[in-house]
Amino acid sequence: MCKVIQAVPRRSSGLILWLILWLVVVKPGGVTACPIHCVCYPSPMTVSCQSQNLTIVPSDVPFDSQRVFLQNNRITQLRADSFGFETQVLWLYGNNITWIEAGAFSNLRVLEELDLGDNPSLRHLEGGAFRGLEKLQSLHMHRCRLAALPHDLFHKLYSLQFLYLQENQLNILQDDLFSDLVNLSHLFLHGNRIRVLSENVFRGLVNLDRLLIHDNRIRQVHRKSFRDLGRLTILYLFNNSLAELPGQAMRDVQGIQFLRLNGNPWSCDCEAQPLWEWFRTARISSSEVVCTSPSQRRGQDLRFLRELDFALCPVPDPGSPVGTTTTTFSSKTRWWFSKTMKTFPKTPFDSAPAKYEMSDAEAALPKLDPEEYWANYGNEDASIRCFEPECPPGFDNSAFYSSSTRTNVPSFLHLASLSVVAVSLHLVFG
Repeated sequence: MCKVIQAVPRRSSGLILWLILWLVVVKPGGVTACPIHCVCYPSPMTVSCQSQNLTIVPSDVPFDSQRVFLQNNRITQLRADSFGFETQVLWLYGNNITWIEAGAFSNLRVLEELDLGDNPSLRHLEGGAFRGLEKLQSLHMHRCRLAALPHDLFHKLYSLQFLYLQENQLNILQDDLFSDLVNLSHLFLHGNRIRVLSENVFRGLVNLDRLLIHDNRIRQVHRKSFRDLGRLTILYLFNNSLAELPGQAMRDVQGIQFLRLNGNPWSCDCEAQPLWEWFRTARISSSEVVCTSPSQRRGQDLRFLRELDFALCPVPDPGSPVGTTTTTFSSKTRWWFSKTMKTFPKTPFDSAPAKYEMSDAEAALPKLDPEEYWANYGNEDASIRCFEPECPPGFDNSAFYSSSTRTNVPSFLHLASLSVVAVSLHLVFG
């Protein structure tokens, strides 16, 4: 008796073969492997390898990772081949990174947040270290002991919004260092050693909202330093070495709302007048601006000085980089003003901030003719009339005699000259 062997349909055998291939090849490939010593979480794909004493970036991080945490390890170098994966968030703070190769992050085309903070051995960065990170929005480099920044470090980082450079050892900020950061809104530079803010230091930061540059050693701000910061709302300059701040610099930040200038050795003489004038019209929340000099104004708040305190100040020199003055008044003008001011009784304006109004004592001051005032402006040799009985001993008021008196002076000189000629002729001819 013959046995009938039922053949398996060819279509079914093909399906079985594809099932085996899927189980053996495709399915394992779809399972995301997690690097050793790391913990992985799905949705979004997160790889956490923090505090594992790693000395290099793991090579088996899943390519489609979205967040990779490598903080608090012992990683020392970042090379161009260190990252064989893509991620949107990369944390590398708290390592021992000493060197970052140019183009080290160039494979991370979708990276949005990079944290390199608290790497105190970094100290130096090569130009092009962040090349290719055109989608980067947040960059942390705080407490890395950075002493200088390459001029092209932030080249083409058009998407960057938050830049943290605080508590480093930066001495200088090069011109146009931030010129490509057109979308930057927060810049943190406090706790460095910066001394000067040059004309083009913040050029290009047209969308900057907050600038924190306190706790530095700034002693000079160029009058055009803030010219691109029209959208700035918060400016911290406290705890620096500023004796003056150009009024023009502050007029460029029209949207400022919060300003801190305390902790600076402010000089409240004529150089402070442009800043004082700016405060009179500004509608902002401001810290105190305590005068250190001159001695008679020490301890007073610059914002609440009176218009009379700047009565003898010359016009600022428009060509000065910081808006200082170059002309002076005659010494006689200074003597009369200081002598007369000593007789003024104190008014409520000496202690209380208020809108300036002329006091009775000020209204009683003798008035100078405008033409006479400006004729002697800036002339050290010019005379100015004093007002009795305040004239110093020997003070000459003859320059202000009436026109009838001045007409007699040439006649007297003429007669004297004739007398000299007559005596000479007498001696010659006996």
